[in-house]
Amino acid sequence: MSKRMGIWPCLIVATGALALSGCGQATNYNRTQYVLDPTRPGEPVSTSHDAVLEVRRFMIDSAFSGKGFVYRSAQLQYETDYYREFLVSPAAMIREVARNWFARSGLFARVADPGSYIEPTYALEANVTQLYGDLRDETAPKAVMEVRAFVLEVKDRRDPAIVHSKTYSATMPMQTQDPDSLVAAFNQCLQTILTDLESDVAAKL
Repeated sequence: MSKRMGIWPCLIVATGALALSGCGQATNYNRTQYVLDPTRPGEPVSTSHDAVLEVRRFMIDSAFSGKGFVYRSAQLQYETDYYREFLVSPAAMIREVARNWFARSGLFARVADPGSYIEPTYALEANVTQLYGDLRDETAPKAVMEVRAFVLEVKDRRDPAIVHSKTYSATMPMQTQDPDSLVAAFNQCLQTILTDLESDVAAKL
């Protein structure tokens, strides 16, 4: 990982909170773990139907599937951060955020997980295709997120019908070149994507 993100091997704090006095003295290092938790703005919308949304497993492109943060440093060059990472798989985390987001939206009478005894009316599936910090311009670092979403009508259908399909992209500036700023920008990206997705889904119901 590039030293531009503040990861200097001589300044890592060792397990046990003992500061190192020189390089090469430690074999165990602390990791910092982060979660995504964007806020849904506004009040829930009112709905007059009893539709149920099932939020299915989200997939993620293999380049971004690990928990460690990914940074883009050149056109074809990416780096991963071993010491700054998501607490759980980013695909699982984004799926849980989406589930909670739609549960708070008011668009559906219920929002369920796969395997629920509640029969779903619609199902949400998605693939996270981009998730990284873009450091190619050192004066303007930014977070990049892209999600390809599908909403299917599944109730009383042998073959689910796609009622909505769209790729949502968001890019947000990082205030500084550090992991905290990257996570804050990721949250802004995800908030933008879910706001747009909710608006599009509402128009299709």
